[in-house]
Amino acid sequence: MDGNTIYVRSEQEQKICFVLSSLGVKFRYEEPYEHSLADEMHSQYRPDFSIYFEQDGKTKRIYLEHFGVDEHGLVPTWFAKDKGITYEEANQKYNDGITWKKATHEKFGTILLTTSSADFHYSDIRHTLKASLGKAGVPIQEKTDAELYDMVLPLNSKQEKAFIRLVVTFVTLIKSSCKSIQEVLKQTKKFGDERSTFIIKRIFQPVYERYIEELKNSNQIDFTDAILQATEICRSTHPVKYEYIIVDEFQDISVDRYNFLKVLREGNPPAKLYCVGDDWQSIYRFSGSDMTLFNQFPEYFGSTEINRIETTYRFGEPLVSLSSQFIQRNKTQIKKDIHPFNPQAKTELQFCAYERRDYCNAIGQLVASIPADKSIFLLGRYSFDDYYLSFLYKSVKDGNRFYYFIGNRKVEFLTIHKSKGLEADYVIILQCNKDTYGFPSMVSDDPVLDYVLTKSDQYPYGEERRLFYVAITRARIKTYVLYDKRFPSVFVDEFLHPEKVTEESYAKHPNANKKWTRSADKFLLTLYHEGKSIKYIAEKMGRSQTSIVMRIGKLEDKQK
Repeated sequence: MDGNTIYVRSEQEQKICFVLSSLGVKFRYEEPYEHSLADEMHSQYRPDFSIYFEQDGKTKRIYLEHFGVDEHGLVPTWFAKDKGITYEEANQKYNDGITWKKATHEKFGTILLTTSSADFHYSDIRHTLKASLGKAGVPIQEKTDAELYDMVLPLNSKQEKAFIRLVVTFVTLIKSSCKSIQEVLKQTKKFGDERSTFIIKRIFQPVYERYIEELKNSNQIDFTDAILQATEICRSTHPVKYEYIIVDEFQDISVDRYNFLKVLREGNPPAKLYCVGDDWQSIYRFSGSDMTLFNQFPEYFGSTEINRIETTYRFGEPLVSLSSQFIQRNKTQIKKDIHPFNPQAKTELQFCAYERRDYCNAIGQLVASIPADKSIFLLGRYSFDDYYLSFLYKSVKDGNRFYYFIGNRKVEFLTIHKSKGLEADYVIILQCNKDTYGFPSMVSDDPVLDYVLTKSDQYPYGEERRLFYVAITRARIKTYVLYDKRFPSVFVDEFLHPEKVTEESYAKHPNANKKWTRSADKFLLTLYHEGKSIKYIAEKMGRSQTSIVMRIGKLEDKQK
């Protein structure tokens, strides 16, 4: 009801939150009970859900408690393991709590509704809650699908863009991997993965089928279709035999293109392949590229000779050495000794901290300092990294290219993915921050994509590291890396403060830069006082273990 994010304790409570929202019910989570019950031994009672509604011109408050017990009143076995007590003790303790809560509401005459884990197993929780709420006089105003969509994924929000990207990525990957929806669903069912099965059947499959239908109705094919159809034509008719096949950008090879190459080579003897690629610039895993086909080339194509291209014609020192050291920290990358064609060539790499309020002005000053006859790229990890620029500077779209007018200059903005293969005299990389939508991206790849993604290398942020390498090597003269001085990216720290970088620095902490709210503090202390480990709390709250320890210390100091 306050529009705040709620951190709940279980998946079942999360579903209750969604049902209450979908029924148009106003509620708060773990708000203190209306009667003071705190004493020297106990903190104030906080029911799971406080429900508010208007009745006879007055605001009424009733309560909903969710009990994690089955139809026999028994708790899950992990309750005991988590608290380090016997299963009998865990049941006794939890059921004593249920009795106390019910008695409290009876004593003060407050209305208590209850649900249990059994309700999730034996009935439709939405139907159960709707009936209970109606009986208690709570008005129901069911939300339409469109209203729910707007609540969960507001129009043009980061969440909506991320969701659309997820759907598009799945459709792209399933086609390039040459798998069918049925094959993928068979895998999800084999692993008992109900969540992925649900998402694929209810979201991805309808979109995929509609997309195929739209292509068919408009008599069109997409690029993957062109590869697949060409492969089938070659397989069935063998129209041409080749002696040599040259492939560029081979690091982007995907399963569908590999199958195409295989049929093109068929002959006696098979066509010879000459492939050119750079594994340091492999940044299209989410479009289907499979690094295994590159790194284990002989296993797929037969004996081969490797010629290393180790001369760069674009940029010079110190960027050559700095970028090479950075990318080769990942030992799965092929080792190369890069050097500039012209030993005198100079390309600088400079890191620029900014204050959030001066972000746009900082970019304006950088652009103003660059000679007027030199070209500039503004590069973003995301297509929305130029969001703040749009408030201060005018923009224009010219075909597929996008420009901002900064000072008296027309400066092109593009994503790093789109910049691959391009170059400019000066490059300004925007918002290299540690954040959910920072660089490296901390947006967790949804587990459902694991069924269609190729296997990645296990180095932390391997693909993001290659993307950063591509970004910093687009410049001929100088690359500027902009970062918020409060939240520098771990990649920035690697260059400026390598002594600060530890294994923990690469952990994904989606809430790392979010302010600590009262509800987050309460949740933290509750988990801590329940005896949960620091590691468990950190994973649950999406923050680093260091952040959790420091916050607990600060909160306990306040209470002294």
